Amino acid sequence: MLTRRQFLQCSAFAALLGVAHGQAGMTSLAALAHGTTFGVPPETELLARLFEATDVRAAPQATARSVKQLPANHIQPILAVSDDGWWYRIAEGYLPREAVQPIPSYVRPPKPTALHTGYYEVIAPSATLRAACTPHAAIHGAYPFGTVVYVRDWLTDDRGEVWYAFTPTAEGDGTLSWTSALSLQRWLPRPSPLRQPAIRLDCAQQTLSLYEGEQFLGKTAIHAPLLPQDQAVLQPCAPSAYTADLLPPRPWHMLLHRRRGAPMPLYGANWHNRFGKPNAQRAIELPVLAARQLYQLLSGAAVSEIPVAIA
Repeated sequence: MLTRRQFLQCSAFAALLGVAHGQAGMTSLAALAHGTTFGVPPETELLARLFEATDVRAAPQATARSVKQLPANHIQPILAVSDDGWWYRIAEGYLPREAVQPIPSYVRPPKPTALHTGYYEVIAPSATLRAACTPHAAIHGAYPFGTVVYVRDWLTDDRGEVWYAFTPTAEGDGTLSWTSALSLQRWLPRPSPLRQPAIRLDCAQQTLSLYEGEQFLGKTAIHAPLLPQDQAVLQPCAPSAYTADLLPPRPWHMLLHRRRGAPMPLYGANWHNRFGKPNAQRAIELPVLAARQLYQLLSGAAVSEIPVAIA
């Protein structure tokens, strides 16, 4: 079991989520828990958000004694990651990785002074969706950390709290909902330093590697189907994609165009933590922070289509 201090003293790291040993940049507990060498600040304080009610185990084993059960959306600091990468240690014991979304600690955003329509990210552990701009309005649901929405309007209530009205996309797909401005942070596109970005998809190892020309920049675990060797291009799309049968919206949406077959979506996933394992879907899913960084770098790059080698 590696603590933050112990891990930062090591130059190599235990295999986790399909990420190979000893890759440059994988030098923090935060990166270890997220399974990615980019998109996660190395000194990020880690919290565990539970997808569903989960038993805390006395040891990092599924057969270990249950200490207690924690409810869905419960938040706990992550203290360490097991050597095999499949368990997170918290104060009461151990949680299985697949039950947890690792998220950074919440930082309260400044109070908005003007309306800026556009794409916003959920920066709270989750954002409650309401039918009106009041804490007593009917609840439509909740979007977890990392979801991207399109803010269309705002209002300040009698208590001075600011509310945002949003839809999942700029096109107005889905239901108009309201949430506290404390849950969201504005996202803005930025120019990318990359001039010759390239990607390598290793479906056998379930990893995606990013390059600038031939220079390796970073690697992330993925949750993707087993694809045959091929050459493709990746094209960034809108920051959020929505269909009624797929909730929540898919953040940091991109499309992989192979030489044969329909384009395959690539996006961030914040409703599971199965990165490093193959899936049977026709989609490539990344940890949401890695997908955000990848989208930011590629959407602002000098080229609109990024070459992809599928190994």
